[in-house]
Amino acid sequence: MEDEDNGSSTHSFRENDCGPWIEDQLDLDSKVDPVAERLHEIAWRLGVAHKHNDPGELLFLAIAKSKLDVLKELVEQFNVDVNEHDGMGRTPLSRAVDAGHEETVEYLLSNKTIQVDAADKDGLTPLWSALKQFGSISTSSIASSLIQRANINTPNNTGEYPLLWAIENRVGPSTKQRGKYGSFQLGPPKKSVLSHLLDREDLNVNQIDSKGRSALFLAVETQNQTILEELLKREDIKVNLLDQDWRTPLCLASATCGPSMVETLLRHPEIEVCSVDKNGRTPLVWSIVNGRVKNMKHLLKIGNQAINIPDKAGRTPLSWAAEKGNLTTVELLLNRAGIDKDKKDIGGRTALSWAVENKTRGNVTKNGFFTPQQEHERIVELLIETEGIDNNSEDKNGRTPFSWAATNSNFSIVTYLISCGHVAIDRPDINGRTPLSWSAEYKNIDVVECLLSSKEVNANSKDSSQKTPLSWATCEGNQRVMRTLIKKDTDTLYAMVLEQPEQPKQVKLLLDAGYDACQLDPRGRTPLHFAVSAGNIESAKLLISYGPRSINMKDDGGSTPLSLAVTKSPVLAKMLVENGAETDNIQPSAWFHGNKDSMDNIICVSKQGATQRLQYMTRDNFMEELAKPPPSDPPRTRLLLCKDSPPPWEHGSLLGFKKSPNDVNLRMDMQLYTDPGSYHKSLHFLLETSFPGSFNPWYLKKAEDIDSGPTTISCLAIQHSKSSPGPGSQSADFLSTLQNSKIPDDGAEFLIQFLNAVETRWNRLLRRAEKHIRERI
Repeated sequence: MEDEDNGSSTHSFRENDCGPWIEDQLDLDSKVDPVAERLHEIAWRLGVAHKHNDPGELLFLAIAKSKLDVLKELVEQFNVDVNEHDGMGRTPLSRAVDAGHEETVEYLLSNKTIQVDAADKDGLTPLWSALKQFGSISTSSIASSLIQRANINTPNNTGEYPLLWAIENRVGPSTKQRGKYGSFQLGPPKKSVLSHLLDREDLNVNQIDSKGRSALFLAVETQNQTILEELLKREDIKVNLLDQDWRTPLCLASATCGPSMVETLLRHPEIEVCSVDKNGRTPLVWSIVNGRVKNMKHLLKIGNQAINIPDKAGRTPLSWAAEKGNLTTVELLLNRAGIDKDKKDIGGRTALSWAVENKTRGNVTKNGFFTPQQEHERIVELLIETEGIDNNSEDKNGRTPFSWAATNSNFSIVTYLISCGHVAIDRPDINGRTPLSWSAEYKNIDVVECLLSSKEVNANSKDSSQKTPLSWATCEGNQRVMRTLIKKDTDTLYAMVLEQPEQPKQVKLLLDAGYDACQLDPRGRTPLHFAVSAGNIESAKLLISYGPRSINMKDDGGSTPLSLAVTKSPVLAKMLVENGAETDNIQPSAWFHGNKDSMDNIICVSKQGATQRLQYMTRDNFMEELAKPPPSDPPRTRLLLCKDSPPPWEHGSLLGFKKSPNDVNLRMDMQLYTDPGSYHKSLHFLLETSFPGSFNPWYLKKAEDIDSGPTTISCLAIQHSKSSPGPGSQSADFLSTLQNSKIPDDGAEFLIQFLNAVETRWNRLLRRAEKHIRERI
């Protein structure tokens, strides 16, 4: 019953309920959009399935998948816009170029509404997309197709032109395809992109890039003979366009290319052989500078118009050939009619002046029979022997060709110039510098030795700055030249130690090279005399170190370095004394001449063993020093002299002596002193005398004599007791107003110095008295 009911029930549903549902479905189907259905079908063919399909999106998808039939259907039946940009700003034609499907590109180009030059979001047109991808047969063909329709005279977003880009990147026909087993020929060569560009009558072949380079210039730069010839066939080609350096294609070809390109350019009737670049250089000059002899010959066949054209530096082709060319280039120019053989440039230099220098040159000629050095020598010889060339011509600095050769040339050329007898080998320039000076500075030892062997050369010549050849040679790494010049030099070290500011490094270099620190000049002066007189402390230190015996050497006037130092600098005086300078003949007042503005008015010269010292001090320092106990070993002897009068020790009051109540002219006194604090004992010995300051009696006294009082000499000797018993020397201090600076060996010598001074003064006074008596009585 249930089965029947179920079955009846089911059967009843199908008959009674399904009918209306099916009718509804059929009615719904009859309402489906046939366009959407077709787009859905196209999407299914392209491998995508969307409920809603945009025709434009399907168009770009068809292009990407190279489905030409779908593309045609979308364009022709659905009227899809072939110039619409996708979401990334690309056009259908641009996408077709990317896909590399030639038929797709051709189809789009056949559409009359296509905008061939529409740029993508990144600024690239379809043509530029094809050129940038250039490298396969498909892109070559695509580019060629685009060239037929595109605007080929408009630059891209970076300012590049199709023609210039294609030449610079060497874009040509592609006839081979790479395969698994190598490359194989596809067929006859296809017409190149460049050929398609050149076929366009509206092509502007005179476009220039940001560097001023034209198509013709780039053909030369890439050395593309085929393109060069194709461009020259164009009637509208301008063959003399200048790049940013004002160079023409011929100028560049003359410098960098083989003779065939130069010949090709020279055949053009409008070519300018004498064009000049921004430096004023012609194609002829560039062929010479770069060693392009064949190019040079081709240029000279046209005529002699350019043989004397100077560049902005005033240099002619012969000048450049002499410096950088080879023998052939020089000979070719010298043999041309009308050549100016001795023309000077703006610096006053001639071809010969440039020829003598050692510079990199062009290829060696004569099939290798000459080495580069031999070729260089032959060029110089040729110019020297040519009539009409001044072998001693001076440039604006007064330098001759030989002066330049001595600076920088092969030694063989220098010896040739000396031996030929046609050049002056010791002529100074306007600054007084000779060839020897230049060769010494540039470390040319062979040249220096050769010049010094000639009697014509003065090894001690001085230039306008008073520098000798040795002065110029004094530098690091030039010891050989310095040692050679030192043998004949007489002046350099003296001049160098006088320089302000001083040059201790230079002085040391000379001394290290073997210069005699004690060498005497014609007046008996050593270099130390000069250094001290200039106040050059560091130079003096070096001279003392290298020539200690010069410390006490006297010049012809009797002056020692110390006698000069005390008038110049306390530092120099101290340095000399401490290095063993003898102080005997220095007047006490002289110690203070170089220290006039100082508060120091007492000097102390001391000896302790082998050590000698000089100390400047004030009166307060003096009292402190005097109170200090002397050193125990070795004993010390000091001489103290005062700048002013009276000295602090006059009449002995400093050490407790009382002034004599009687008017005595000679006083000697002695006392023993014991320091209560240290029990140090010392013996104090006073020597004092006075005598009239002037002999003239009162009725004959001159105005300047009226206030002159007696002259007093006060001397004190302090003998310190020894710290240990036994024989041996004792420390002593001598406080003197005597007119010498000799440190006494002991008290006895000090007494003798005192008595000698008294005798000298009284003798002088007695002689004046004798003269007065003889004149008056």
